[in-house]
Amino acid sequence: YDAELLPDGSMLVTEHITVTFHGSYKGYFISIPQGTTPLSEILVSENGTPYQFNPGTEYGPPGTYLIKQNGNEVTIDWSIDATDIQRTFDVSYRVNNLVMVHNDVAEFYRKFVGEKNQQSIGEVTVRILLPAGAENYQPGSDIRIWGHGPLHGEVNFAGPREVVWQITDMPANEFLEGRMTMPVQLFPAVPAEVKTAQNALPAILAEEGQWADKANRERTMARLQILFAILVLLGTLIALYILWRMYGKEFKPEFQGDYYRDLPADYSPAEMSVLWNWGEVKTHDITATLMDMARRGYITIEQQLFEQKRLLGSKDVTTYLLTLQKEQYQKDRKNLRPHERKLIDYLFTTISEDNSTLYLYDIEQFSKKRSREFYYNLWVPWKDGLFAKGESNQWFEKTDSKTRWIVAGTGVLFFIISVLLINKEIVIPGVSFLVSAFLISIVPQIFQRRSQPANEDLTKWQAFRKFLLHFSDMQRHEIPSLIIWEHYLVYAVSLGVAKEVMKQLEVVFPNLEDNNYRFGQHWYYGAAGFGMAGFSNHFDNIGESLQRSIQVAEKTVRAAESKSSSGSGGGGGFSGGGGGGSGGGSYGGR
Repeated sequence: YDAELLPDGSMLVTEHITVTFHGSYKGYFISIPQGTTPLSEILVSENGTPYQFNPGTEYGPPGTYLIKQNGNEVTIDWSIDATDIQRTFDVSYRVNNLVMVHNDVAEFYRKFVGEKNQQSIGEVTVRILLPAGAENYQPGSDIRIWGHGPLHGEVNFAGPREVVWQITDMPANEFLEGRMTMPVQLFPAVPAEVKTAQNALPAILAEEGQWADKANRERTMARLQILFAILVLLGTLIALYILWRMYGKEFKPEFQGDYYRDLPADYSPAEMSVLWNWGEVKTHDITATLMDMARRGYITIEQQLFEQKRLLGSKDVTTYLLTLQKEQYQKDRKNLRPHERKLIDYLFTTISEDNSTLYLYDIEQFSKKRSREFYYNLWVPWKDGLFAKGESNQWFEKTDSKTRWIVAGTGVLFFIISVLLINKEIVIPGVSFLVSAFLISIVPQIFQRRSQPANEDLTKWQAFRKFLLHFSDMQRHEIPSLIIWEHYLVYAVSLGVAKEVMKQLEVVFPNLEDNNYRFGQHWYYGAAGFGMAGFSNHFDNIGESLQRSIQVAEKTVRAAESKSSSGSGGGGGFSGGGGGGSGGGSYGGR
């Protein structure tokens, strides 16, 4: 917005309007109230090329413009053809009878953007050149300037004769206005109708002083609101940190070693997994439990090969036969852990046809054909029982009920406060309370920690896992015997490092033998010998078969219980005063 004030009190204006079009548009317009300051000499151009004036009332082709009078308002409308593009238009006009000349000062009072404008504007810059001779007067005393509108705008002297109003992010439906008082000598050729024959400066200074005081109070309140919002958020973060220290930060363990060479506690592999995985049970914990039952003499595992007929020939398929050692199992059954009894009883009572033998293939077929029964009668209660074991061992601490009620109440209170503040347009503190309410309601829910004894055990289990990964680098006398590794291996399954352990065992114990003891000789019988590669492959096959059984059942049940899909869809800062200036354009496209 470039303008020049002339000695006759009129102003020559050129508005440079940059528009980013999203979609297709056939025209653009600017509407300017006239009042006692009529417009004349209206021109439209683009990139130095003038548009042709259309004297009619109907829109013309692109490159033409027309002028409409609508009561006290003039609308300048030009035709274009614009689609998803940015273009800059220049609209020039003269504003007549703009400067009012009083006895003591000449007064400029003009809206550059009116409150009827319904579009936000990224940036507005207004430059006005004062009449010749203004350089001989003192800015700030002889020539005074003010800006009215959003409080983040500014007005400044840019030179002896130039004043600039500037604002970014101009909101819709708000006005931007400038006011100046100047020596009357700068306007010797004004018409008689703009002369008031009255003194006006004292009243103008008083009015602007009141608006400036109000604006400064609003700025102070805005700064205080920001400070208060920061304090609310900071206080919330401090409170959350205190809660985390009380209920989320893990206890410092007494054990500080890198490796732990023995089993840290008398847990089964699946129970250890509950401690390790925050109460969750993994599918490979079934494998670990089954292998542990075999190691302890309750079942045997035998690899078998059979010929599977196909359309084109046949193929040798490997399967594994599980045989229940009934006498030993019945003898010790009462002393077994509940999840161990649950697994063996279900496999050999529900799935096995003779209650004594069972192929892994039978488990897979059962999980496919009777998925719901397998899922809800074995997998779900098996997991729930293990989780209950973690609860009874008090492995995981809970926030006490009093603290939970206080936290929940604070979250609700902060939410209510945020709604009240936002409704009263105290937005920044309101948003801070809303964010705090969200944080207070959500963050403490994810706080969890293990009890002191449980965390001590976990630290040792972590060191034990590290030992499992690195034991082949140690001296031979530091490594347990092969029979001990049968015990360790079932924990390696639940710890997810079984493959790494078996690779190292091949290095430490060639052919998996140690003083005439062969790995798994009492509970595993393979058809392809007992080399490490053979056992490793068999071990993987067993684990994968059991995990497939669980995953197939889980997937089938969840698919059956899921909901059907739907296809239907669903000179400083501005003051907030003023508003009495003439003009005030609004902008829009068609």
